[in-house]
Amino acid sequence: MVLRLFMLLCLPLFMWAAPKHYGENIWVKVGQIYGIEPSLLYSIAKVESDLDRYVVAFSANKMTQKQARELEQFLKQKGIESKRHTQVIAIKSKNRYEASHVVHFLYTRNYPRFDMGIMQINSIHKPMLDRANISLYDLFDPKVNIQVGAYILATCFAKHKNNKDAINAYNGKIKDNPYSAKVFKEFKKLYSSYQKDRNKLAYKDPS
Repeated sequence: MVLRLFMLLCLPLFMWAAPKHYGENIWVKVGQIYGIEPSLLYSIAKVESDLDRYVVAFSANKMTQKQARELEQFLKQKGIESKRHTQVIAIKSKNRYEASHVVHFLYTRNYPRFDMGIMQINSIHKPMLDRANISLYDLFDPKVNIQVGAYILATCFAKHKNNKDAINAYNGKIKDNPYSAKVFKEFKKLYSSYQKDRNKLAYKDPS
């Protein structure tokens, strides 16, 4: 199963060239390919990035003092906003061009590993992405990012079986992690919305 998933991941451009009847909604498309409930993918994206396709985030306490100063100078020079959430810095670019500059700055200067895009794909996956001919910059395309996120989540399910453990594994820590509870909370919101109006798709394409 994992081999099949990897083969699918290696063909992302062919997927997006599929005819219209293949499915119109990106969450549904990817969910069908990887056998994952689309609203679960959406819920994870909501928790990870609040559906921000250009956000880059990483642990602030893993930076050196020099890196912190240089990052502050870089963001000020480029006019890019950042926000600190406890120990996490979220860099919120306005477009793909800015976000790509941020990634280039962080990666070429050996900053701590960082998360990118709508499903916050971690840079630790770069070797896998390279094998699939996907660059870090490609992750600012929501269609690519969601597919990569789904692949990673599918491998977590294949390894851990238990839903809670698999979802926590996507976040990088299985034990004593409140992450899955946050995801399930978002999932319930989608379910409640669907119950109110069964003709309305709660998980819309990213715009």
